[in-house]
Amino acid sequence: MQLSDIKTVGVVGGGTMGFGIAINFALWGYSTIISDLSDEVLAGTEAQIAGALELFVEGGLICGRQAEETRARITTTTDLAQLAGQSDFVTEVIIERLPDKQALFSQLDQLCPPHTIFASNTSRLVLSDIGAGIGRQDKLVLTHYFAPPHIVPGVEVAKGPGASEETFELTCELLSSARKIPIRLYKEKSGYLLNRIQAAIWEEATQLWAEGMASAEDIELGIISTFGFRMPHEGPFLHYDVAGIWKWPEDVRNPQAIENEKLREQMLKGEPWFLDPATFDEAVEKRDREYIRRLKELYWKDEV
Repeated sequence: MQLSDIKTVGVVGGGTMGFGIAINFALWGYSTIISDLSDEVLAGTEAQIAGALELFVEGGLICGRQAEETRARITTTTDLAQLAGQSDFVTEVIIERLPDKQALFSQLDQLCPPHTIFASNTSRLVLSDIGAGIGRQDKLVLTHYFAPPHIVPGVEVAKGPGASEETFELTCELLSSARKIPIRLYKEKSGYLLNRIQAAIWEEATQLWAEGMASAEDIELGIISTFGFRMPHEGPFLHYDVAGIWKWPEDVRNPQAIENEKLREQMLKGEPWFLDPATFDEAVEKRDREYIRRLKELYWKDEV
């Protein structure tokens, strides 16, 4: 199957994540069907869609005509078979309860055309458990969105244990066509990648608060105004590069104290992760220009 073969996307679950995922596909031209258990739930879904698109128009992201066209591409149903029969790609965003997800995937496996790809938005569960027993193991993927899913650009993508490389790459291509940024993962693990990183920050922040290191307000402020301020430009690896840590003497970098052998070998190289050392000064200047723009927008807008 190719990207051009995907005409209709199904979203099973119209709640907090489902409505936003549906907006994302419909906005960029895909006919989108949302299914849920009752008309009452779906009425709430439609209200959330209308409100989100109104904010998009208000924020200048889209015009009123685009909002109307997006809404017109979205249909809702309480009939799972209706969604399954028409969908080339299905994303489930139901409750994080393993038996429920397994039952849903089993139903979809029976109802969907053979070519349909199944995606789960789970972060806590793993695909090898969710998809256990279904026939199309080669078409099972993770697409983990971050709330609000119609706004946050990044989406984690991982293969099920039997998924083909074709399915994996096609899923990434589909997300890219809907203006998302696919984050390719090579393993499945509860929490996957980014929720585990977020959880580590949460655990340390709450522990330091409990120890009386600082108030919750100052911890929040500290994160937002320091490394949180930098994060739109750089993650930990690029920060290592532009901060010049790779140029520090080996004993200061202290790689011998690192227990993980693979990481220790990397640190011993004394090389940046991404940057060309010859363009280090240019990279730092580019970073500083980005920081200055953000400083003006977020903190100095009333001063200049």
